[in-house]
Amino acid sequence: MLHLKNERLEIEIQEPGEIYAGSRFDWTGFITQITLDDTVTYCVPEQQKKGKGTGGLGFCNEFGIDKPIGYNAIKTGEFFPKIGVGLLKKETEEAYDFFKAYELIPSDATVEKNQNTLRFKSEASSSSGYGYHLIKDVTLEVNRLTLSYELTNTGSQPLVTTEYSHNFIGINNQLIGPEYELSLPKMTAIDVAVGSVDREGQKLTWGETPEADFYAAIEWNHKDGDCNWNLYHKQICAGVRDISVLTPSKVALWGYTHVVCPELFIDIDLKAGETKKWERVYEFYQNR
Repeated sequence: MLHLKNERLEIEIQEPGEIYAGSRFDWTGFITQITLDDTVTYCVPEQQKKGKGTGGLGFCNEFGIDKPIGYNAIKTGEFFPKIGVGLLKKETEEAYDFFKAYELIPSDATVEKNQNTLRFKSEASSSSGYGYHLIKDVTLEVNRLTLSYELTNTGSQPLVTTEYSHNFIGINNQLIGPEYELSLPKMTAIDVAVGSVDREGQKLTWGETPEADFYAAIEWNHKDGDCNWNLYHKQICAGVRDISVLTPSKVALWGYTHVVCPELFIDIDLKAGETKKWERVYEFYQNR
């Protein structure tokens, strides 16, 4: 296990493939726990029951949940890239299913550390002309966590996909319920497709602990507000806000009894040799 620590934050991060070695989430910069001021924790598992879910934990991102790179262009038995994971085998002509555990060839991954930053490098290439090189820096600065991405298309085929961070948050392991508030200053509308979420202005709340999944699509005005979202627990008097400067292509919300996950997606469209850079920035705080 890898660690970063400063005067406010302590972060636990897996070595690539150490804890999570599945075919869905990026293995690099996979954050298993975040602790603020030695008293407040933020990371919980995707599912609490063994055998359920896809192995998500803490702050982890995913490429290609709805745009798998090259999947529709290759034949059954060939491999397609899953950025941060490696190469996945297309086993049938059925549509890509992110819930499925695909046979995989792990990417080549390395880790470098200095005082405040862990740098992960990951790369893979397929015989069908798809390839990538990903650099991800995980950096602490006082009470802020920054994830910096640099993705290069090293193949001959275009990389057309999406990326988002699936943050599995449960503050001090408290169940979702009336003590939580999720503020979304840029939200203009919400469509709750599964379960129940209460809305009052720019705040989402839960009158009681949900007994099943909830999911919502959120419409967005990226020019409004001073943050993307802010999750706060009123009893613990602590929270986390996303202050990333980016324009999402899609915003969604997923959660369950013990976890809430605001999700900001970005589009990626890289021709051969092109590079894209972006950052995700989180600020952890207590009102003491």
